[in-house]
Amino acid sequence: MPLTTSRRTAQIHMPPIHSIMSKVRKLRESNREIYSMAQAVPWYDPPHQAVEAMKLKMGESNFHFYSPDPGLMSTRVALAREISRRRGIALNPASELHLTCGASQAFVSSLMAVADPGDRVVVLEPYYFDHVFAIQFSNLELDSIPMNEDTRWNIPWKKLEKKIPGARVMVLVNPGNPTGASLSESEIRRIVKLTGENHCMLIIDETYERFNFTGSKYHPWMETAFEHVITIGSFSKSFSLSGWRLGYLFGADCILEQALKVQDSVVICPSTPGQILLEQCLNLDGWVENRANEVEYRLNLCREAMGQAEGLDWREAEGGFFTLAKTPEGINTYALAEHLIDKYAIATIPGEAFGETGKRHLRFSFGCLADKELIPAMSALASVNLTDLVL
Repeated sequence: MPLTTSRRTAQIHMPPIHSIMSKVRKLRESNREIYSMAQAVPWYDPPHQAVEAMKLKMGESNFHFYSPDPGLMSTRVALAREISRRRGIALNPASELHLTCGASQAFVSSLMAVADPGDRVVVLEPYYFDHVFAIQFSNLELDSIPMNEDTRWNIPWKKLEKKIPGARVMVLVNPGNPTGASLSESEIRRIVKLTGENHCMLIIDETYERFNFTGSKYHPWMETAFEHVITIGSFSKSFSLSGWRLGYLFGADCILEQALKVQDSVVICPSTPGQILLEQCLNLDGWVENRANEVEYRLNLCREAMGQAEGLDWREAEGGFFTLAKTPEGINTYALAEHLIDKYAIATIPGEAFGETGKRHLRFSFGCLADKELIPAMSALASVNLTDLVL
């Protein structure tokens, strides 16, 4: 009998970043200069002061062992204090806040805590593909709603209002990946009200919350601990802790109790050294704000460079690390992504990876270029000419 794998996993495509970044690594190994605007890995290291402070704790025995499943209490207390001080959100660190292995694991735990197989999950498209993979893995029904495209990506309110009744979960990424769109306070309030009235859980992915430039900083839990609102986030971008795989999840205690069962089964607990490092990072006032200013500077340079390119239409990014730019009709964007690497040394992600609405688009990350490569990368981007290109 031939070996077969599960239909559940076979129907899911390999993450598109995998092949692009593999090519980037091979080209760099051959001494090619490649400007990666593909994967959103910050160009900066974690805070030096925090790393040095963490090193002093490496001799302590608990540094190398499991933490409690939801994370070290001292780290949760420190994070709850930071969230309260900076955002005005009051959380009980013992029952309403968990540390996780990144936002991706927090999303899976949240999803499995509130949805049963066959339940319908609403996402806005272009979507973050890892969310969709998790929905498919969990045997949930994906209901993807195309956003309206203009000079930015906008919420299709009439379609959303028709789809939310009967749905079990809505997923909201704010600021957006891959779109870079940031919501206004009135938009967030409208979504919270719509989902609440229809007994639909709302999972807010705020991985890029610290990089919100023109959108609202409003979060519904600033006023009320809405039981149907679950929030997930990450420290991969803000403190550049991507290798430590550290994120967070906050919400109603009854939901987090169920999410913890998933966490214990899949990862047991987040990285203990990562949590100790995070505690040190949280003591640094202004560090992330300075990095955010540098990301916004890159955003503005990217907008300017793309305005000089031929055949790439900028879509306004109000936050996050990305823009999802439009490309000429009739060009295969997977082939176009290869063309940009080969001719212009720029690596991007084809928009099809983010759903049908992403076709004829490329995702550019401006939040990953180091200082020394920033100006050369923008010069290369400004020189792009797709006029009459056939791929």
